Amino acid sequence: MPTPQGPQQGSARLGLPTPPPRGDARADAAETRSAYDAEIAGIVDRIQQRYPREVVSAFDLEGRVRGVYRQFSTAHLRTFVAIFVERLVRRSIEEPSPAVPDAVAVQKRV
Repeated sequence: MPTPQGPQQGSARLGLPTPPPRGDARADAAETRSAYDAEIAGIVDRIQQRYPREVVSAFDLEGRVRGVYRQFSTAHLRTFVAIFVERLVRRSIEEPSPAVPDAVAVQKRV
């Protein structure tokens, strides 16, 4: 007979980060930053597997992911943010907009 799982066990099983225990605010901020960076790295890795470096450089790709991720910084519901970010970045690679300058070109001008 299966035993009921607590909320943290169920989250861990689904691959979602478990919330850190309440404590030091700096430790909580570092944990949040670490989870944020890990999520971005995962998105970048998945997109790099799909598109060769000739299509989009690693530098440009990470910039795109972080830029799109920032657009969702005020979202109250965070569950699907990573999915939205990944889809929007893929769309920006497949259908580049002439109105939006390339991130690398912007870096060179500055």
